Amino acid sequence: MALATTKLQQELTTAISVGDLAAAVGLSASHLSALFRKTVGCGPAEYQTRLRMSAARELLDTTDLPVSTIARRVGYADAFYFSRKFRATHGSTPSEYRSGAKG
Repeated sequence: MALATTKLQQELTTAISVGDLAAAVGLSASHLSALFRKTVGCGPAEYQTRLRMSAARELLDTTDLPVSTIARRVGYADAFYFSRKFRATHGSTPSEYRSGAKG
C-alpha cells in the first residue's frame, strides 16, 4: 500500500479514481480497495480527502490566503464544495477554523 498512498500524496490536487490507482499499482480495483482499507483503515477516496483536509488546515494555519485559493491548492475547483467537505470533516467552516486556530 505504500505505493498507493505515496501516489495519492504526490497527486494531492488530482482526483484519482480507484481504478486508476489500482492500475498504477498493478491490482484490480476491488482488491486494492480491500487491501487499502485493511492496511490504512479507510478507502482510497477517504484517504485522499483526509490528505486534502490536512493540507487545507496547514494553509489556513500558516497563510492568509483566501479560502477559494486554498480550495484550489488542495484539489477542489469549487470553493463551496470544499467548504462543505471541510465542515463535514472538522465541524466548522474553513473561516471559522481559521479564526479559532489563530485567535
